[in-house]
Amino acid sequence: MAIDSSYRLETPEHVEIDFDLAGPGSRFCAMAIDVLFMWLVAFCLVIMAAVLNVAADALDTIGDFGPEGEGVGGWITWVNALVLALVFVLLFGYYVFFEMLLHGQTPGKRALKIRVIRDDGTPMGGMDVVVRNLIRAVDFLPVFYGLGGLVMFFSSMHKRLGDIAAGTIVVKEAALDYRASADKKYVVPAMVAPVGNRELTPAERRVLTGFVRRRGELLPEARLQLAQRLAMPLFEKHGGHYGDPESYIERLLQGRQHES
Repeated sequence: MAIDSSYRLETPEHVEIDFDLAGPGSRFCAMAIDVLFMWLVAFCLVIMAAVLNVAADALDTIGDFGPEGEGVGGWITWVNALVLALVFVLLFGYYVFFEMLLHGQTPGKRALKIRVIRDDGTPMGGMDVVVRNLIRAVDFLPVFYGLGGLVMFFSSMHKRLGDIAAGTIVVKEAALDYRASADKKYVVPAMVAPVGNRELTPAERRVLTGFVRRRGELLPEARLQLAQRLAMPLFEKHGGHYGDPESYIERLLQGRQHES
């Protein structure tokens, strides 16, 4: 079976968009980077706690700082508890934190230029991120993602159990670097520009206004593909000044497609 494959999505505008799915190889490399980063941070926290414990023992040897559990000893106990709590949060909250912060990416995924999105081509929501990563504990069984890797290998869309539960896929980013754009929050206009072009058929008006309303929900690659596939046939039919596909769609809706 092929390691990499594509995923074709049909939008509500009945336009097909193709995504390149990330294969097990790129996903494993991204995970390896993330695991290395997590354990490096955890190691630093443990070393810091060990140094503080040695310092506390030295202070107790030099002078009397009160009964056991008080003074330096009491303080270092709280430090140890805090470090253990931080390590726990790091190991179990790392993926949730970064996938929410970076819109479907972790440092490892960003390095490999892959991203998690929903099956419908839109960015993940908070619940999707949580569900996907709660199932990670099951994917990890019996050791080092044995079950998740097996499921992913035989899945036509390279989904592990967490992806199946959350309704997500992992895709490659396009050759152009869309990461900076994907990390920005698009502002969707509160109102769509009035349709002033009588040349458009009702079906064309419905499709174009639907795109303008929901384009802010799409990832940059899907948004660009959809705009191009909508604009080009209409440009060949109605003519005018093309420019870029989104501006052409906006001007076409208003009957100003001949303006530059």
